[in-house]
Amino acid sequence: MSRDTALSRRTALFGMAAALACAGLPRVARAGEQRVLILGGSSMRGALGKRLETELSALGYTTKRHARSASGLARSDFYDWFAAAEKAASGFSPTATILQFGGNDGQSMFMGEDASPKWIRWDEEGWAAEYGRRVDALSEQLSPGGSARVIWMGMPNMRSNKLDGRMATINAIVRETAEARSDARYVSTRGVLSERFAQSIKRDGAEVQIRAKDGIHFSQEGATLLAKALTDTLVDAIG
Repeated sequence: MSRDTALSRRTALFGMAAALACAGLPRVARAGEQRVLILGGSSMRGALGKRLETELSALGYTTKRHARSASGLARSDFYDWFAAAEKAASGFSPTATILQFGGNDGQSMFMGEDASPKWIRWDEEGWAAEYGRRVDALSEQLSPGGSARVIWMGMPNMRSNKLDGRMATINAIVRETAEARSDARYVSTRGVLSERFAQSIKRDGAEVQIRAKDGIHFSQEGATLLAKALTDTLVDAIG
């Protein structure tokens, strides 16, 4: 056997060993240099966002969270999420971004002071297409040319049938838009803790309140359970 052949075989064996070692690394080690940005409305500002950040940080991810209550993608006159996301990402350079919007978006959509029309009503033709366009545009802004991962979390079941119906519509738009991109993924929150809306669930024989009194947000306990239940899915989506 020549020296070159021996060296080639040795290099190949070292490469295989390294690959096997990486495959066996715990999730904490695999998180490596991943930087995860978390964006959203009041749920991400409150218990759910805090718990997601805690779970991911514990696995070794570097995290940053920016959220604004009562905000979404429909009302840029109230809060411009494109500008806010750009500012949040600046200097952080996220390798993945987790977003959740929708709870405040089931309403008329602001198109701009000089736009015609200035507003698109919820039930008007064009609302769904424009909302999908905004989801795609924000995804592209956070992942130019597919350079990062974008994870869109859907909205959970709501107590109000009217609001729940609107959230289902928005979820469908977000899912379709995300699935059309190779760098994006949609993660559902429906049916994770309960098949339908539930104010509380049985857990280890005890009644646990998982939703806030408003029937919209999660309680501290509910947010903790949901974050833990979604961690593996989110880690897989982050890559």
